[in-house]
Amino acid sequence: MDKKNLYIGWDIGGAHTKYTISSDTRDIVESRIILCELWKSLSQLEGIVKSIDIKYRKKFHIINLISMSAEMCDIFSSRREGVKAILSLFENKGFINHIYSKDNRILKFQGFKKYLSLASTNWMAIPDYLKSMDKNIIAIDIGSTTTDIVLIKNHTCINKRHDDYSGLNTKELLYTGVLRTPIYSVIKTLNLNKRVYNVIPENFATMSDVYRLLSIIQKKSDYTNTADGRLKSKKDTLNRISRVFGFDYCMDKNKTIYMLSRKIMSAHLDQISYTIKSHIKDNFSNVKDLKVIGMGVGRMLINMISKKNNWKYMSLNQYINIRYNKRLYEPSDAAPSFLLSLLLKKYYE
Repeated sequence: MDKKNLYIGWDIGGAHTKYTISSDTRDIVESRIILCELWKSLSQLEGIVKSIDIKYRKKFHIINLISMSAEMCDIFSSRREGVKAILSLFENKGFINHIYSKDNRILKFQGFKKYLSLASTNWMAIPDYLKSMDKNIIAIDIGSTTTDIVLIKNHTCINKRHDDYSGLNTKELLYTGVLRTPIYSVIKTLNLNKRVYNVIPENFATMSDVYRLLSIIQKKSDYTNTADGRLKSKKDTLNRISRVFGFDYCMDKNKTIYMLSRKIMSAHLDQISYTIKSHIKDNFSNVKDLKVIGMGVGRMLINMISKKNNWKYMSLNQYINIRYNKRLYEPSDAAPSFLLSLLLKKYYE
């Protein structure tokens, strides 16, 4: 049987593994996001890789393009050892493996030893794919934990970031997201109805509780564990948010908790908006054709911020307009893996 090619873009994070599949036979992509807490063990990721091999090897040539940010997990003694350990899971399979390096090159996996050049390269697929589509773009990927800000000017990526350290210093990487981020990292104190509410700096609740309560995130996109391991029900959500402020939940406090949640969300929007505005001011102040492209599970926040500032906004799904399996995740939710899959397919064509 003549096997067709199956192109898989991998974005291996510390908390979630994302992969997107495209093929020669169909023009529909399939994106998956799997809870995979790598700081506990490599065994679950190993299981995911094995399941891909078993499912597709008889009918397809499985061609992987691997990127990651999970090398930072404290299960590893160093980032270099993290990259090496993750890549080892793809060895000795019927795979054709490629890696995505810091200089935007798709390289053969076999014999590659410059492990640090692969660390935290997942975000680089975004400008690599988008830079040919429009002259001036600011693309924002808000995920469960982090926000990546990608700057494309005159069809060139102008980001100064080359690792997470420099990304944090340039504010091209923000450690804030819509699911796993603890509330105390967004705001410390709130004022409501002439009362002060102090936020306890403890992992009682996360931003997923806030956005779930306010119906900002869809059920499918609410894919992380809760802070206390309890359900994502309205009652448990209200309990967690109450605990952040040091009081027990009761029905009489419903209105107060909703109002506090809106204030937390407003502070989060301001935090992200302030950084985006500073990048626009520094890099695109005289640009009239700037497009804002939102992606990630938190892209609805970029839509809100864009409307407030009269920016020309599109989600990644709208911008690329590609067909996808609607029973799974939207390509925008798994943007780096989705774009890596397309880059890999283009590489082979």
